[in-house]
Amino acid sequence: MADRPHYDFIDVIRTVAAFLVVISHVQQLIIDRPLTPGSVHRALSMLTTQGHNAVVVFFVLSGFWIVRSVVRAGPAFSFRDYMIARCARLWVVLLPALVMGICLDLAGSTIFPSRLYAGTQGAVSVAYDVSSRLSFGTFAGNVLFLQDIAVPSFGSNGALWSIACEFWYYVYFPLAYCALRSRNLAGILAAAAALPFLPSLPLFACWMMGGGVYVLAERFRAAGHVHWAWPAAALALLCLAIVALKLVPLHPALRDLALAACFALFLGLGMNSSFGRARGLGLLARFGARSSYSLYATHLPLMVFLCNFIVPEARLPASPGAWALVLLLPAVAVAWAAVFSRLTEDRTTAVRNWAAAALGMNRQAS
Repeated sequence: MADRPHYDFIDVIRTVAAFLVVISHVQQLIIDRPLTPGSVHRALSMLTTQGHNAVVVFFVLSGFWIVRSVVRAGPAFSFRDYMIARCARLWVVLLPALVMGICLDLAGSTIFPSRLYAGTQGAVSVAYDVSSRLSFGTFAGNVLFLQDIAVPSFGSNGALWSIACEFWYYVYFPLAYCALRSRNLAGILAAAAALPFLPSLPLFACWMMGGGVYVLAERFRAAGHVHWAWPAAALALLCLAIVALKLVPLHPALRDLALAACFALFLGLGMNSSFGRARGLGLLARFGARSSYSLYATHLPLMVFLCNFIVPEARLPASPGAWALVLLLPAVAVAWAAVFSRLTEDRTTAVRNWAAAALGMNRQAS
C-alpha cells in the first residue's frame, strides 16, 4: 500500500496520454487544413495534435512496467508464465476491440458509405478505403500482432500499430536480458542479430528509457525523497521540448528520442516526490489503471463512425463550433472505454489464470 501513490502518478499520466491520443484523432477527423488564420486556432491546434507524443509517453511507461516485472522476478523468472500474462493482458482487450471494429466499420462502409470511409474526406488518420482493410487475413495478422509489419492495421483502427510494437518488445527484452544475465554467448549473439528486425528501433530505445527510469528510480527511492521543485522543473522542460520540437525541423526519430528523454526525466523525479502525490487524482489514476488500454484500442473506430454522421464528406474549417466538437466528442470514447474495460480489462487476471490452468502451468505473477 505504501507504493500505491508511487504508481498512481504513473496511472494518471496514462489517463492523460490516452485522452491526448483520442483528441488528436478527433481533431484530424474534424478540423480542415490549411488552418483558419488566428493565434487561438494555432494554439488549439498545438494542444490537440499531441497524439504521437502521447504514444511515445506510452512506450516509456510500458518499458518501465515490463523491465520492472522482469528484473524483480530475478532468477525465478519464467518466460512461459510471463508470456501468458502479457498475451492475456493484450488479447483480452484487443480481440473484443477488433470485433467491435468489424461491426462499426462494416456498418459505416456499407450502410452509411461516405468519403470518410472511402478515405477521401481529408482525415490523415483515415487516408485509405476502410473496406479494403476488413479481410480475414488482415484480422488474423492483427490478432498475431503483425499490423504495420506484415498487414495493415485492421479497418479504421490505425492506432493498433503501436500494440504490435509493444508485443515484440515484450518478447525481445526478457530473452535478451536473460541471455545477458546468464552470460549465454549464443543467446547474446541471437539477441544482437534479432535487434535490427524489431519494429521501429527508435521507439524501442524510447521503451528502454522507461526501463532505465525503473532502475534509477529505485536508487532514488533508496537515497531519499526528491523535492517537488525538481519534477516541476522537469515538467517545464518537457513542455518546452514539446513546443520546440514542433517548431524546429528535426528527424522524427530524433524528435521521439528527445521527447522520451525529457519525459523519462520527469517520470523518474516525479514518482519519488510529493509532486506525484497530489490530492484529488484518484479517479484519474483508477481510469488509467483500468481503462486507458481500452480507450486506446477502441476509440478510433468509434470516433470515425460518429464523425461519419457529422463530417462524412468534408472536414470543417476551424471555428468555435468545430473546436467544441473536438473537445467534447472524446467524452463519448471515454465513457465507452469505462464500460468496455469492465467487460475486458477487469477480466485480465481471470483470463490469465484460466490460460495457465489450460496449459497445465503454475502461474507466476509478472
